[in-house]
Amino acid sequence: MAQTPLVLSQRLPTILYQGGVILAIPTALLRRFYVKNSLQNNSDGISFQLTNKIAPTTLVSLGPVEIDDALYAPDQLTITSRHPRSAADIHERAPLFLPMGKRLLLSLVPGKLNQGNHHVVLHAVTREVGSVMIEFDDAVT
Repeated sequence: MAQTPLVLSQRLPTILYQGGVILAIPTALLRRFYVKNSLQNNSDGISFQLTNKIAPTTLVSLGPVEIDDALYAPDQLTITSRHPRSAADIHERAPLFLPMGKRLLLSLVPGKLNQGNHHVVLHAVTREVGSVMIEFDDAVT
């Protein structure tokens, strides 16, 4: 279901304040989570994959997802690691731990992408860093 896009934040590096030092997490580093060429339409909607290639992390919030001009709420996003789980069910008291090398399948329902290039922004909050945006471009063929 396409909705009017909501501009959530600027496309700048994620800023982390830790131990009196301000660190910037470059967008290019966060983009490494995305598994290239995994963006696709499936029988129920849209899916793509992420792999944790950076550091162990704990998700305390996942979503929304912006794809081009459409905004998908956390209740439209399902994460599959071992078992499917709604992104709306991830929160501080029910986090999702991602060890190094962990691969996730993210599915958005309903939805369908036209063939061609698409811009995707996944908003997340981690216990270790705070708010981050995993942003990437890929094509559906």
